[in-house]
Amino acid sequence: MTVTIPLDPAVLAMAKGQAHAAGISMPVWVARSIRNSAIVEGARRYQWFDRTADDAEAMAAWDDQYRMGHRLAGAEW
Repeated sequence: MTVTIPLDPAVLAMAKGQAHAAGISMPVWVARSIRNSAIVEGARRYQWFDRTADDAEAMAAWDDQYRMGHRLAGAEW
């Protein structure tokens, strides 16, 4: 699917400059920007959950008790 969005020439110039500075093509820069935006948006849902949950103290205590190196990960869960 192809989506065409008209942009201000200044925005295009900025995007071209950032793509050039990163050493990638403009389409790759756009794709990465979209992907990164989707990741950021997805993280907002978790931030909302953290803010609205009422177990912050219990979770902090659990985090303190089980340091990263001692936690189960991946298939162990």
